[in-house]
Amino acid sequence: MRKRLIYSLSLLFLLFSLGAGITMLYTYRITKDLESVITLHRIEIIRQNFVINIQTVQSNLYATGTVFGKELDTIVDNVSAMDASIKNCLSCHHDKEMTERLVKVNEMVEQYKESISYLVTSTANEQRIERLKMVAVSIGDSLLGRTQEMATIADNVLRRRTIEAVRAINQTRIILIITLAGSLLLALGIAVTLTRQITRPVNELVNAARLIAAGRLGYKTEYRDDTEFGEVANSFNAMSSALEAEQIKTHRYIDQLSGLYKVTLDFYDIVEMDHAFQETCLSIADILKVQQVILFLYDDARKAFVPNTAAFPLPEDCRDLQYPLERMVELYQVSGGLPIVINEGADGSSYEPLMPDPRREKNMMAAWLLTKEKMLGVLRVSNKEGHFFEEDAKILIILANHMAVAMENAELYHNLREKMEELRQTQEQLIQSAKLAAIGELASNVAHEINNPLTSIIGFTELAREDDDKEMIRNSLDIIEKEALRAREIVRQLLGFARKKPLQLTEVKVNGVIRDVVVLSSAQARMSKVKIVEEYEQVPAMVGDIDQLKQVFLNIITNAVHAMPTGGLLTIRTSIVGDYIIVTITDTGQGIPQEHLQRIFEPFFSTKKERGTGLGLSISYRIIQDHGGRIDVESEEGKGTTFTVRLPIKVPVGVT
Repeated sequence: MRKRLIYSLSLLFLLFSLGAGITMLYTYRITKDLESVITLHRIEIIRQNFVINIQTVQSNLYATGTVFGKELDTIVDNVSAMDASIKNCLSCHHDKEMTERLVKVNEMVEQYKESISYLVTSTANEQRIERLKMVAVSIGDSLLGRTQEMATIADNVLRRRTIEAVRAINQTRIILIITLAGSLLLALGIAVTLTRQITRPVNELVNAARLIAAGRLGYKTEYRDDTEFGEVANSFNAMSSALEAEQIKTHRYIDQLSGLYKVTLDFYDIVEMDHAFQETCLSIADILKVQQVILFLYDDARKAFVPNTAAFPLPEDCRDLQYPLERMVELYQVSGGLPIVINEGADGSSYEPLMPDPRREKNMMAAWLLTKEKMLGVLRVSNKEGHFFEEDAKILIILANHMAVAMENAELYHNLREKMEELRQTQEQLIQSAKLAAIGELASNVAHEINNPLTSIIGFTELAREDDDKEMIRNSLDIIEKEALRAREIVRQLLGFARKKPLQLTEVKVNGVIRDVVVLSSAQARMSKVKIVEEYEQVPAMVGDIDQLKQVFLNIITNAVHAMPTGGLLTIRTSIVGDYIIVTITDTGQGIPQEHLQRIFEPFFSTKKERGTGLGLSISYRIIQDHGGRIDVESEEGKGTTFTVRLPIKVPVGVT
């Protein structure tokens, strides 16, 4: 196409050059003719001036008056002008005939000058002067005749030359018009031809590009030629074929990644590996488009890798197949930990016994299942239609790694489940220990509470034994019964609190629970000179575990009493805010240091030193969380502490 453009433009340039050359030639000729015409016009002007000079002299000669009057100067000036004009004409180039005529006119001018000179200088009588004047006039008339004759000749020449110049100009115009029209037509023809030659392949390529953009990868244009556009079309077809191949490759890879993603998600749900292996092998077979997938796992008894699961049933003679551990370790080191790929026609002897079985398999690929430098097994796939590619190896190694991680996670899950069960049992033991510790701390107070009714019982028993009045004995027995029931209730509450049992949800009246705890703590409070103020609002019943809630309030109240060893005020309030029952327990004790405030709910953290286990508040926090509530604490050293317990009225989600 570049050569065509060059040739076409060169032809157009030559045509323009030819037209320009012809035009320049004609222009040169016209210029010469116009110069001749201009020269003739100049001569005509000189001639006219010459005639005017003669006529002026002749007129003055014929004028009436003195010959030597004022006309003399005019005659002399005009004669001088005539002489100058004829001399000027003689200086130009003329043809021979015109030159001869100019010479004769020049001679007559000389004669005219001479006669005028005689006339001007004559001092004779009037007859002589008249005669000299007539001679001058006669010469002037002849000179005019000659001049008129020459004017006629010059006029003919001027007309002829002008006609020739006009004709040449017209010819030049015609040539120029023809040249321009021819060049325009040629340029138009070249433009149309080149446009067709350019737009056709461009249109073909644009149409092909649109089809490819619409999804028809692999479409090829049928345009062919030996120009640059032909090369572009060939390159475009090659690009389209490459895009089609890349699309096929990309779709295959996307399908593999999609399957990989699904299998990977399934790995995270695997707990029982034996159930998952079969589905995983089938998924791998579908992803890699192979006819068989075998998972070999290490058998410690046989010191070899043996088939654990296969995507499809194994032939009878392959069920006892096994790979020695030493050989697998050697192959792993030889492969550098990368997948082993043996395609059809490749030499796989160095990878024996993993090499394909020629009776059933045409290609094979194997990847290692590793975790923490421990070889768990080998994932072997075989019989793929076509060849195994690098992308297949990448997919297989990812699947093998995920399978190894899933196996490790499953083992960790089982171990974690065992540890969680141990932790749960330990936690229950800790909770029970905390309960027993709280009971031990309350033992002396409870003993004091029981001792009071027991003292009354003993006293009234002795009185009844000594009294003979039946009515008095009956009254004593009523008092003894009342005090015995009181002691039994205290013991029942203590045993119910200490008993180990699972979470029992029932209807709970918070005010009643707190009153029971206050009864258990009242003796300890009196011994520490702590006054307990109870301010209860009417709050609705909630759902919870009564014993565990008692443990929470008992822990908080006991800690508050301990914080006031020299006495103080303990205020307990209940209220309702929104959907929550609010219990605030405020003491006027020592307060909690700010550096300890953020840690009081941590297990085994205690400010009581040897007197505390550090479990009470931690367990209380967990119990309130289990009920869907929370505990907040505010404290200032030297001014006291406030615990705020929020309990939901409705049964929280997850609490059963």
